[in-house]
Amino acid sequence: MSIYTIEELKQKIRLLDEKIENANSQVSFNGRSVSYQVSEWTKQRERYQTMLDEQQAQAGQKVKHHRIRYVNLNTRF
Repeated sequence: MSIYTIEELKQKIRLLDEKIENANSQVSFNGRSVSYQVSEWTKQRERYQTMLDEQQAQAGQKVKHHRIRYVNLNTRF
């Protein structure tokens, strides 16, 4: 049994994404504390995402994964 429902987890992830985006866009005189806070929010978001993926798998829902693709800059086109 999970502590949160699927919708609650989605909402928590959305809120953390907004916090991370806002913090990354802010200019701060104390950059270390901002980067630490973003790091902690990112870890928390990953935990919620794992919980959400597990619940969706148990419910038989398709799990979406957002993948970041990296480009090899040494490749010639």
